[in-house]
Parts: sequence; structure tokens; C-alpha cells
Amino acid sequence: MRHTRTYQLLASLVLAGLFFCPAGSEAAPTARSEITMRVGESALLESLKAAAPQTITIGSSIASTDLVLSDPTDLVLADGIARFKVRLRGKTLPVDQILTPVVRVEYDTPRDRFYVVVSSLPLQLPGLGRIDLKDYIQRIEIPALFENLWRLSDRQLGMNLRVRRIAIVEHAVELGADVSFTPPAAGRAGESR
Repeated sequence: MRHTRTYQLLASLVLAGLFFCPAGSEAAPTARSEITMRVGESALLESLKAAAPQTITIGSSIASTDLVLSDPTDLVLADGIARFKVRLRGKTLPVDQILTPVVRVEYDTPRDRFYVVVSSLPLQLPGLGRIDLKDYIQRIEIPALFENLWRLSDRQLGMNLRVRRIAIVEHAVELGADVSFTPPAAGRAGESR
């Protein structure tokens, strides 16, 4: 099972977009500082386009083939899932189809991490039937901690965001994160959750 670096970049691009699209409403006051952000379908679609094409390998090491996913379009976010269209072409297999992946965000309680998961990516192969490519795509871990360094006048300030919740809602992805501001050296301290 191959998991390309570009595919990992996709998750980072999507989340980077989240941090620069603050939501219009504030969360209820809590003991810790929290920021709520939203990113819409068009921004997420641009992130998908920037990360394309993606190559996945199916089959065993003796009889495997590469399939290329490209040209994402028509992203729709609703009811906890993301759907979009993507073109699939085979490098050695004569396949050229438009597929509709279904993607969701999953929380892994034992690991205390969020993941992007492809829950459905059906492919119809002439003469061979239907296979679901979801089994060939690993889930992608969403980083739990994002650190930025901002320059304010003549000094720097570390801004740290610790992801606490992610939800796919109607036409957007919402994210809640604890926010803290620290000096640069303290802002790079080891991650603990």
C-alpha cells in the first residue's frame, strides 16, 4: 500500500486553509482559550486541486498497477462527509473513469488523534467487476498541534493551535482549537496532549 507525500500534503493544505478562515461566531467561553474556524467548499476544492495528481498502487508486488487520481471537481460538504468527483486513469491498466470518493473525519480515541479517511471509492473494472479503492488508501493523520511564528514589529510571537474538534457541516469544515501565544523558544516545545 503506497501513501504518497503529496497525499499527506493534502491534509496539511486543507488544515492550513482552516487556520486562515475564522468563523463569524465565537464559541462559548471555556477555561482555556479556544478559536473556532470554518473553511468553505471552494477553498477546500482549491487545496485538493493543488495536491493532485495522486497515485495509488493496487494489487500485490508481483501483479500491481498504478492508478492516478486527478482533476477533482464538484466538492460537496454535508452531514459529516465530503463528496467530490475525481478522474482516475490507469498507468498500465486501460481505465479512465470519473469516480466519486466519500471522505470523512474520524477520531481515534486510543491515539487521541483525528484522521481523514476515505470511506468509499468504488471503481468498476470491465470484465473484473467492482472494487473499492478505499482499501488501498491509508488514513491521514491530522496534526494535533500547529505552530506558527509571527513577526510583530521587531520581535516574534509563537502562536500554537491544538486541534480539539473537527466536523464536516453544511458546505464547510469547522475546527475548534485551543490557542496559546508564547515566546518562540517555548512555542517549539515538545508536543504533549
